Amino acid sequence: MKRTSIALVIAALAITAGCGKKDDSDLVIARIDSRVITVGDFDRVAETIDQKYLPDTDDLEGKKVLLNHMIDKEVMALKALSMGYEKEQWFIDLWSTYKGPFMIAQLMDQMVAKKVVVTDEMVADYYNQMHYEYTLSQIITANEDEIVEIRERALAGEDFAELAKKYSLGAGAEQGGYVGSNPVGNIHWWVEEELFNMEPGDISKPMKTSSGWAIIKVHRKRKVDPLNDEEWAARRVRAILEKKGMEELKAKIEKDIDLQFYTDAVNIAYDGLPQDIPIEDIMSYKVTRENAPRLNIPEQFKDKLICQYSDGSYTLGDFEDLYYKLGLPERPRRQYGREQIIQTMHKMIFDKVLPVYAEEQAKLLEIPEVRKNLESKKEMFLVHKLYDDQIKNEVTVTTKDMQDYYAANLDKLVKYERRDFSVILVPDYKTADEVHQKAMEGVNFGTLVRKYSTGEMAKDSFGRTGLHVEGAMQDYDTVGFMLDGVGAVSDPFQTARGWAVLKVEEIEDEGIPSFQEAEGIIKKQLLEERYEEQLHEKLEKWRKDYVIEINDSALNKAELKRTRL
Repeated sequence: MKRTSIALVIAALAITAGCGKKDDSDLVIARIDSRVITVGDFDRVAETIDQKYLPDTDDLEGKKVLLNHMIDKEVMALKALSMGYEKEQWFIDLWSTYKGPFMIAQLMDQMVAKKVVVTDEMVADYYNQMHYEYTLSQIITANEDEIVEIRERALAGEDFAELAKKYSLGAGAEQGGYVGSNPVGNIHWWVEEELFNMEPGDISKPMKTSSGWAIIKVHRKRKVDPLNDEEWAARRVRAILEKKGMEELKAKIEKDIDLQFYTDAVNIAYDGLPQDIPIEDIMSYKVTRENAPRLNIPEQFKDKLICQYSDGSYTLGDFEDLYYKLGLPERPRRQYGREQIIQTMHKMIFDKVLPVYAEEQAKLLEIPEVRKNLESKKEMFLVHKLYDDQIKNEVTVTTKDMQDYYAANLDKLVKYERRDFSVILVPDYKTADEVHQKAMEGVNFGTLVRKYSTGEMAKDSFGRTGLHVEGAMQDYDTVGFMLDGVGAVSDPFQTARGWAVLKVEEIEDEGIPSFQEAEGIIKKQLLEERYEEQLHEKLEKWRKDYVIEINDSALNKAELKRTRL
């Protein structure tokens, strides 16, 4: 019996339309009522879908297996549309939340990323710049006219540090705007562009940033060994060009909507921030939304404008409302200065403005690829709802079902050893060795993660991998599963993403679980099997509601370069 899983259907739905074409990509290989599946559609799914969903063979029969899964996806989408879900309030609310970020992502892709060209010369030039380290100070303001005036005063001889203390919204303003020393590659891209033409003592031209306007002063420039290679430099150059393109687009829109911030209100908002909550207290739930220190905006200032633009304005009272809607890690912190308050407001405004710009000015929905991708995302939500209503809600598993399964499958229920690591990922061996030495001296490993780690886990889960079996995290498991026990710290070792040091936080031993321990796993297994059977039965019935035609000769021209085996 042919099996279809919801994961496979959703995987097919999630594959976005592309613009690359071969001569026969528009040939129709299947029709489902008014819908068509082309050779191009098939090739795209065959190239990008997870290998576990591919057929066992690459012949015509194998192609038909994959094609039938694609047809199942279309049938479920048509069925979901016929149920009228998109008119229901749950979907209207969900779609209003989702469509905006989708349009922003498409704006970035269509208007910026696809226009970026990186040459070998650009990479070589950037890699040469990576041999320099700069010591800097900065002044950040909300508006351009403020930074122009401050720069003129600095050039006329006023002390840069004193001007920073008095006017800068950036972190470190109290220390005269001092930023410290960093090599090229570890500095904001918009600062780097100016630095490449500056020498010690120079003050930059005004620079547009993501949160306002800035000038910098160079105190020292010295030669260093680069932390990364030319391949990293190439990725960095592309990322900079993409960020620059998006910031230029935002700057144009910001000018068009005449966005203005009011420094006196920004200062009031900053002064009202509570003392920063230690990150470990947020992580451990010692501090939650309920007991977190409160923002203090005096009542007489709540109607004061913090910013305004052509289509609206925001008061300090609006900022207060936004502050409490944000999760604790996302709330502005004193350590990041007034600049973060502007960044927070900027994000809220652009989250509203950019989707409208994408649709009305850039007219992205007139691009077939974008329109098709948006419809696919909509159908994904509708298909999930159909699956919940027609499959999951009609399947049950009893305690007796689970007990019978447990008795018959004890040999399959062996619990393998699982380990949880804390991981610190850094770009070079020297830093990794420094981290290792501090860990062996007894410095708290969580503190080291926050200070040194550049890996995504440091942001998302504070360096923790979570309990997992050996092989689930190949970068770390070869080393981590050889360590003696809980508390053991590895020597520095190299991974594909840099140098790592890890600590074993928890070990769960292998063995045969009791029924109570295995109950959750058994229930999940039985439900998945029954969901699959139910979905297959429903699809056989739903297919009869639509006219389905397959063109074998066109299917033969489709490519299936990978198989499951």
